[in-house]
Amino acid sequence: MSQNRYEVLGKIADGGLGSVYKAYDRNLRREVALKRVRAESPEQAEIQAEQLMDEARNLSTLQHPHIVTIYDVGRDEEGAYIIMELLKGETLENIVERGALNELDFRELVSQSLEGLVAAHSNGMIHLDIKPQNFMVIWLPSGKFQIKILDFGLAKIVLQPTLQDTDEEGAVMGSVYFMAPEQFERLPVDSRTDLYSLGCVYYYALTQHYPFQGETGAEVMASHLYHSLAPLSELRPDLPPFIHEWVEWLINRLPEHRPETAAQAHDVFQAGAFAPATKTGQIPAQHGESGRPLAARPVRAAPLARRPDSHSQPLTHRPAPRPVVRPVNIAAAMAPRHLKHKKPWPKSVVFGIPIALVSVALIYLAASTWKQSRRNARFNELVQMEAPRGSSTDIPLLLDYVEEKGTSDKAAQVLGQIEGAEAGDNFILQRLSRVKTEWAKRNLANVVAQRHLKGAVDILLKLLTPSATPEPEARNAIWNSLARIGSPVDAPALIEKMHGANPDELRAAESALVAIARTETDLARRGNEILLAYRANSAPDDEQAALLRALCRIGNKEALPDILKALKSPNTKLRYHAALGLVDWPTAEPVSALIEMLGEEKDSFTRLNAIISLGGLAPLAGSIPQEEIAKSLIANFAVTKDARSQTQILTSLGKVADPAAVAFFTDLAAKDRRHKIVAEAAAKYISSELAKIVPLAAGATTLTAEKAILTPGPLNVKDGVIINWLGTGDQVSWLVKVESPGSYEVQLSIAAPQVPQPGRYVLSFGREAYAHVVENTGGPASFKSVRVGKAEFTQPGSYRLWIRALEIPEGSQLMRLKEAVITRSES
Repeated sequence: MSQNRYEVLGKIADGGLGSVYKAYDRNLRREVALKRVRAESPEQAEIQAEQLMDEARNLSTLQHPHIVTIYDVGRDEEGAYIIMELLKGETLENIVERGALNELDFRELVSQSLEGLVAAHSNGMIHLDIKPQNFMVIWLPSGKFQIKILDFGLAKIVLQPTLQDTDEEGAVMGSVYFMAPEQFERLPVDSRTDLYSLGCVYYYALTQHYPFQGETGAEVMASHLYHSLAPLSELRPDLPPFIHEWVEWLINRLPEHRPETAAQAHDVFQAGAFAPATKTGQIPAQHGESGRPLAARPVRAAPLARRPDSHSQPLTHRPAPRPVVRPVNIAAAMAPRHLKHKKPWPKSVVFGIPIALVSVALIYLAASTWKQSRRNARFNELVQMEAPRGSSTDIPLLLDYVEEKGTSDKAAQVLGQIEGAEAGDNFILQRLSRVKTEWAKRNLANVVAQRHLKGAVDILLKLLTPSATPEPEARNAIWNSLARIGSPVDAPALIEKMHGANPDELRAAESALVAIARTETDLARRGNEILLAYRANSAPDDEQAALLRALCRIGNKEALPDILKALKSPNTKLRYHAALGLVDWPTAEPVSALIEMLGEEKDSFTRLNAIISLGGLAPLAGSIPQEEIAKSLIANFAVTKDARSQTQILTSLGKVADPAAVAFFTDLAAKDRRHKIVAEAAAKYISSELAKIVPLAAGATTLTAEKAILTPGPLNVKDGVIINWLGTGDQVSWLVKVESPGSYEVQLSIAAPQVPQPGRYVLSFGREAYAHVVENTGGPASFKSVRVGKAEFTQPGSYRLWIRALEIPEGSQLMRLKEAVITRSES
């Protein structure tokens, strides 16, 4: 199932128990992380699959901003897998390698990590593998950071002390530098075990040293057991004494001498001082600093080392050769004056000229060295800035470093972020037009995308030839840059550059075409150039397939007949990609065609794609009621023999809000042990959605914020208002019951302040999709009713209304949404 719904894009990390991959979720159209376990035998695979399922079930109960979120879990022919949010940042280990944390950043680390641990412990879950690699640091647009706790693979659900897990040979599982003594001694473990490991992590973050060290694992273990560590006050005397003592309180040898709970440790740290001792071994009261609120700041990277001078050896002075005086013959004596032999130069001149030349060379060399030293110093200064700021004179400097392989990546990063140097953008365009190395092309393509230099489009198009840019990585960077700075008028040129591209590059080209098409505000015109190119039918099958997928992702209504025609094409490749691409269609309109295809398609992979797309479209707005979709999927499950297709049908049916689906899954859970977990979870999920269904009355019906179904993420309801609409992946939907066919008009009650560039959203209902710019209502508390559009329904049943963000105002949220009002009219 994962290789159809989840497209693996590449490996992120390897661990002792398995691997994590970056993947693309075709159903929800987002990047995710896919985790698999590694097994050496079928028996071990079965055991590890159950462990992975347990991890997913445990984590799914934790919805917390400082714990990684689980989206999905399943099994396929490769084994079990978990789908998690894709975290884009650095591990705490990588951060600390560049330098020990300062006090402000440490306080923020403590606050966030303990809040996550409090949530886990309150659910009866202990982690048992806390280490710097399992803390992800994610940089937020505000410049602050967010901590996420990862990898609950060794976690246990406990309500009382329990024994530590071991591997097949009896070895304790965990990370030796951060394990508590009771883990080595096979004694019961509880939440205080995590606090010990967390204290070791804090010690490491403040010092760049493990608190308990040794040359071998046995020596490290002994160091833990004998509690041999250097006092934190000796390594970080700059910190308040309270921090020293608080960290060492967590890593006390005996569990009873540590904080009783993570909540207690958090409260004491926030208070900034210990309460009077109430337990044996607890640290006595101290008067430390108060726990004032602190802004999180990124950790500074270590400065880059200066480049070596161009001359490694000093110049040496060589004496000038003595001049030779030729004898003068008669002919020469009688020669004209200007032909006569001249007297030799004085020795002062003969020796002085070489000395002067050497002196000039040394002066030039010294000046060059001094100049290069200043350039290095300025470059390192820019690199160390948290928010780089400079002038247009810094642009040529950074461009020079972009062309040097060792500093190219870092220079490009600064060049893309530097403020106050807009006047130097022309230097970037000039350098891009003549750059030679592949790494510089790749990095400069990223820079023009970051700085949104639209003048670079023509230059990038010229670089998109195999002779100009042969390396795939640089070419993909150019496509990605065009996706961010291109416009719909550039589409024909991009389509021409697709000719002869390999499948990987076609994917990048497809994404670029989709991105620039989505900048077209008129939905009816989106992707017209792509549709014309597809209809021309002059490209090879791979390119036609890429254009077809792009049309599916864009959702141009004019293209739907062409896509539905491709579903019945004799060309298997076009049928395959049409069935696959429709999962990205913005409404459920293709559902009836996909249902028809399931009964006719002979190719198993194409049929599987149709099932996947049907599952992706089932929860969207459309003119096919949920009841009809459920009926078709249930009927297809009964006649499908292929295990993968059966599993995918269950996944698709699990998204259809219909009582018949609940009854089907309840019955399946009772009869089929293989699908018991999936069936029970699906029945529970569908029942929760059906509990929110709103019947549409004859007149006006109000859909309140409490009845809305929100995508996982920052979206939430507060005081009856949907808030925190921060990204284009955030979506809101309602499930409604149409009792009487007819026309239904939608109005939204929204609030939004005036911003330089307001956001845009699209509302989908029935067959219709309406794009709107968010109106200024005078402020976040001033709600205004806005007429959005209407839809026609020809048969009763359950349908969905969707609202998706198209653009989010910079530094703000899309809008605040109070309710939707649906009014039935006879016309």
